[in-house]
Amino acid sequence: MWKSNRSRAEQQFASGQKKDQTVIKQKEKTQRERDERMARLRDLRLAKEAADAKEAAEKETAEKEPGGKPAAEQPAEKPEAAESAEEISARLPRVHPHQS
Repeated sequence: MWKSNRSRAEQQFASGQKKDQTVIKQKEKTQRERDERMARLRDLRLAKEAADAKEAAEKETAEKEPGGKPAAEQPAEKPEAAESAEEISARLPRVHPHQS
């Protein structure tokens, strides 16, 4: 017995819808996995920053004398105003000219 054209069309439409649903589920799964990974990395970064800040605070309090002044007062480093052209060009990205 022949299937009607309508039932074949409905089956094809349903199979297309099913494929669409699986693609949507896969996209949602990858998005969820990426979000979980980013959250885990963010938590690790924040924990490291907090540990570094705590360590810096402990180091700072350990360096102070009982008088309240730092043990070794050193003048702040002055940034060099005039850097050589070689140092500046070393930091810049290299651009290749267009050759035609």
